[in-house]
Amino acid sequence: MVFGDKNIDQQMEINGEHIENCEKYLKNDLYPYLLPKSYDDVEDLTIENWKDFLESEPFRVNAQCVRSVGPWSARTKTIESSIQNAYIQMIDVAKHYIYIENQFFVSIAQDSVVRNQLGDVLFRRIERAHKNDEKFRIYIVLPLLPGFDSMNTVQAVLYFIMRSIVKGDNSLFKRLENA
Repeated sequence: MVFGDKNIDQQMEINGEHIENCEKYLKNDLYPYLLPKSYDDVEDLTIENWKDFLESEPFRVNAQCVRSVGPWSARTKTIESSIQNAYIQMIDVAKHYIYIENQFFVSIAQDSVVRNQLGDVLFRRIERAHKNDEKFRIYIVLPLLPGFDSMNTVQAVLYFIMRSIVKGDNSLFKRLENA
């Protein structure tokens, strides 16, 4: 459970407000797609009595939330890689665990179509933890089914997720097994 005003953008993402705004203001170049709406009621942002929600006292973690931006999501002119760079940096400096929550996870080593480096970076971080005899965990949280209208799209995304994590010689699990 996340408390505080830092999670407004994520709340909007979960509620689908970014997609609604993109569709609603598609032709309005002045609409600030990347800025979350402001909230005047601070009580909506914090929960004073955490005992009603948690069985133990909450604790603080240093976390960074990243979100991709490109022509399809925010009408930018270029495809940028800052989210990938942020993931790479966070994975590299993580001490105990990395938590990735995403719509899908597609990162296949040595693939001509999928070109991001997340699978390679996770592989190297796991290798480093093993070599240094460290406890290190990776949590990748995905929805049961990706949120797409077309069943063909859902099947394609699930296929690439499986190839990224567990299926095939270039999957993360197979590479770790062979290391």
